[in-house]
Amino acid sequence: MKLLNIAFGLVLLGARGTAGQTLPPGAAALPACAQITVRKEVRSLNPTEWQAYANAVAAAYTDKWIDWFGFYHNLVASNVHGNSNFLVFHRHYINSYEAILRSYNPAISIPYWNAMIDYQKPDKSAVLGSSYLGGDGTGSKNCVTTGIAGTWTLSYPKSHCLCRNFNNGTTINSWYSPEYITSVLQKSATYADLRAGIENSIHGAVHLGIGGDMDTMHSPSDPVFFLHHVNIDRLYAQWQAVKPDSRTYMYDGTGVNNAPVAITDFIRGTSTPVSAVMRLGYGDMCYTYDTIKAANGDASALVKRQSKCIARPNQATEQIKQLPPKVLEKFYPSFANGAASPLENEMLSLHPLQPMGADPRAPLFKIPAPSERMRGKMPHPSKLSDEWIKMQGTSVAEVKAMEQAACDMVDALNKANYLSPYLF
Repeated sequence: MKLLNIAFGLVLLGARGTAGQTLPPGAAALPACAQITVRKEVRSLNPTEWQAYANAVAAAYTDKWIDWFGFYHNLVASNVHGNSNFLVFHRHYINSYEAILRSYNPAISIPYWNAMIDYQKPDKSAVLGSSYLGGDGTGSKNCVTTGIAGTWTLSYPKSHCLCRNFNNGTTINSWYSPEYITSVLQKSATYADLRAGIENSIHGAVHLGIGGDMDTMHSPSDPVFFLHHVNIDRLYAQWQAVKPDSRTYMYDGTGVNNAPVAITDFIRGTSTPVSAVMRLGYGDMCYTYDTIKAANGDASALVKRQSKCIARPNQATEQIKQLPPKVLEKFYPSFANGAASPLENEMLSLHPLQPMGADPRAPLFKIPAPSERMRGKMPHPSKLSDEWIKMQGTSVAEVKAMEQAACDMVDALNKANYLSPYLF
C-alpha cells in the first residue's frame, strides 16, 4: 500500500485561486492551477522534447514503475472497464503516471497518439516505428526489439520481454476513422454515451490491433498504452469543452454491479472523488491539449500545417456536410444544425506537419493523398473479439450496438460516394 500511496499521491501542486464555475452538489471547490502544461500529439514533439520524454520513461522502467502501473491496472481492471468509471479512472491514472515521469524531469508532459489518423494501415504509422514506440514482436515469444522499449524485460505478471502480436499477421486490421469519432463526439448527449462510444471503438481496436501485452489487463506494460489513453482523455476533454457549463461535471450511467454513479464517488482504489478530476486546469488536473487551445483561438497551439495539406481534411468536412439531410442528422447532428464546434470535428485535427520529433532528419509528416479508387470504399472497422468483451466486462449488447452504428455510418458514406482523405 505504501507504493500505491506514493504513486497516487505524486501530483502537481502549487495551485492558486478558486474555481469560478458553479459546482454541483457534493463537489468541492478546487484551486486554479498556477501553471498549465499542454499535451501534444507525439509527432509534434521536437527532438529535445521527445528525448526528454523517452529518458523519463526509461528511468521509470529502471525503477520498476512500469511494472507497478501494469500491476495496479490489472488489480482494479474489473471495476474500471465497461462502465462509467472508465474515463474518470484513466484520467486520474494517467495523471499519476505523468507525475512519476515528472519526478525525473519536471518539464515532461505525456504526448498523445492520434491513432485515428493512422486507422487504415496502423502498422505503417511512424509512431510504431523504430524511432518511437517500436513495432511488432518477433520470434517465438513475440518480443519487441525496436523503439524505446526494445530492450525491456518486465517482471509483472512474470519475467518476460515486452510482447506484441499484431492481429493480422504482420499487419493490423483497420481501426476507427476520424469520420466515425467525429460522429461519436457529435451524437453523444450524455457522459455514458461518450464512454460507450469511445471505449468500445477506437479504445478497444488499438489494444486488440497491437496485441501481446496490450491485449491484457496489465497493458500499461507497453508504452503505447499511455499515448493511446492520453488520446482517449483528449477526446473526453474536447467533448466536455464543447458545452462546458453542462458537461464539465456531467457523470451519469452505471458503475460496478450496475449501480448508479455520482461525482461524489471515489476514483476506484483511491481517496480522490470523481469531481476532482473533471475540470482541467483546477486541482491536480494542471494540463490541457493543443487541440483545445487551438479551438480557443490560440493560433500557435498546433504545429503549423502546410497549405497544400490542410485542404484535404477541410474538403472531408465539406463533403460530409453535403450528405443527404437524414444521413447528416443521424450521424452528424452538429453539422446538420450548423453549430459544430471544432472540438467535435476530428477531421480538423490532422497534425503535425513538421519534421518528426524523434528523428530531425525525417521528412515532413504529410497526409497521404486520397486515392480515387477508394471513393465510396471506406472499410468497416474491425470488431472486438468475444474474449476482449468478456475481459473488459462490457455488455455484449452495448458493443454490438456500437459496431452496428459504425457499420451503418460507413455504409451511408459509401452510398453517398464519399472520398475519405485518410484512404490511399
